[in-house]
Amino acid sequence: MNKFRQNIFQEILKKYEKFYVHLMPHPELIVGSRGLLGDENKNGLVLVFSPHSYDKLSLEDDCITVNMKFSGSWESLYIPLNAISAIFNDPVKPEFMFSFKPVVKTEGNKETVMDDPAENDSGGKVLEFPSKKKKN
Repeated sequence: MNKFRQNIFQEILKKYEKFYVHLMPHPELIVGSRGLLGDENKNGLVLVFSPHSYDKLSLEDDCITVNMKFSGSWESLYIPLNAISAIFNDPVKPEFMFSFKPVVKTEGNKETVMDDPAENDSGGKVLEFPSKKKKN
């Protein structure tokens, strides 16, 4: 699957000036000194690849290394290809969208699909309010 993600990323990089990559949290993902912030630890991060947003991109067999701007500061990223959950060209009206299940390597170099955090959201509570009957 890495080769497939790599080929898609490479072709989009050649043909599109601007595109988006959604990354899910992954044990090997490094987002410079900034890391993942707030909800990004649960929902992931969307990177915008445009002419002035990245520099020194290298596409390897199992990862992407790139420098990207975050709030005007350059950060070095190490992106495992398995952390990529989507690649698309427009967040409002996408011409294309490639979606992948994020994969993480476990002991023995076995790849397993990561859980979808949306399916495992146990942090919320449902509150019930007693209903009041309106008297006339």
